[in-house]
Amino acid sequence: MSQLSRIYDVRDFGAVGDGKTLCTAAIQAAIDAAENGGVVLLAGGDYVSGTLGMKSGVTLRIEAGAKLSGSRNIADYWDCGFYHNEMKKTVSLIYGLGCDHVTLEGNGEIDMNGDAFMDFVTLCPSGADESTLTLDEIEQMVVSVVERPTQPIFFDSCTNLNVRDLTLRNAPCWTVTFSRCENIKMLGVTVLNEKRIPNNDGVHFSASRHIVVGDCIFLCGDDCFAATCITDTEGVCEDIVVSNCICSSRSAAIRFGHLYSKVRHVAVNNVVIKDSNRGFCIFSGDDGYVEDVVISNAVVETKIFAGGWWGKGEAMVICAADSTGRIENVTVNGLTATTENPIVICGTNGNVKGISIENARVRVREGKTNEFFRHKIDLQPNRPCAPAPFKFGDVIYTEGVEDLTTNLKNA
Repeated sequence: MSQLSRIYDVRDFGAVGDGKTLCTAAIQAAIDAAENGGVVLLAGGDYVSGTLGMKSGVTLRIEAGAKLSGSRNIADYWDCGFYHNEMKKTVSLIYGLGCDHVTLEGNGEIDMNGDAFMDFVTLCPSGADESTLTLDEIEQMVVSVVERPTQPIFFDSCTNLNVRDLTLRNAPCWTVTFSRCENIKMLGVTVLNEKRIPNNDGVHFSASRHIVVGDCIFLCGDDCFAATCITDTEGVCEDIVVSNCICSSRSAAIRFGHLYSKVRHVAVNNVVIKDSNRGFCIFSGDDGYVEDVVISNAVVETKIFAGGWWGKGEAMVICAADSTGRIENVTVNGLTATTENPIVICGTNGNVKGISIENARVRVREGKTNEFFRHKIDLQPNRPCAPAPFKFGDVIYTEGVEDLTTNLKNA
């Protein structure tokens, strides 16, 4: 974006940053005026909005001390027209369809007010007898959804996208989604989500390519980072670099693949995962694959959380069990992990192969979570959660795997 780009201050279009006035029409008018090369500026206030449609060539800049707040009224949002294979209708705070050169930036924040769309009293069923749970364990349970924006920040079929330096807070569902997009950078972003809200992934890339994520912090209920093909089952998610990130999740910190998804050419370096249910999660289902993944210099701390979260405290799960999918050529070099279950690698008829885990130190510890959630292996969505076939203290568990190289030390 040229330094000479024209500035469109939303206050000049009638927006009032008092944290109360609905400013959707004013902000949208500024975006429309800035199409093809302008900067839409939010400064000096808290601007409440419903659904906003981005345009090509627009930079949305939220300055330090300023905030874009998603309306707490679902009536202020609308379906942008994209059909989402998992979430069905796509209802967003910010969306872009078929755009080029779009940037979200600034040292301010976007607060999506996800708690407004949840029922924190009615908990999602987990199978456990709630009368046996401690208050702390109940506070780990998944809360129920009332009606919510399904894709708070959503881009489909867009190119040259940048999200940088912002704080994104309290998403009601997938925080940022890139569907069928190309040339994406997400740098210096902090995502702070309520950890009991289901599906509030930090960033989700679906059938997208040429992706760089760096220097980010993710605190989420669901996956911090995910690369799949959920929005386009015929697509491929590829050419991905993730570096210098800190992640914490009640699900998986970093996930590649899901059921039919195709993911390839991935490099992850220098990440810290702590206070998470799972660390790395690589999954493949029927007609899918994950291949050519390199993970280096990772520090992982996982534990089992109460509730219906997928996973049971593993530092890493690589799974193509009970499927015709495959996982090939995964290299892990430099892993230090403290975990409540072993690394799990499961396939069927040798569909997981070329796995190398080197320079790894793993310490398995016994957790304190309610007995109902412990001593199980959870390979959802490939296989239901069941009593674990391994014993406490095992560092790694494998089945149906070919060409596996490990250098694991029990720390």
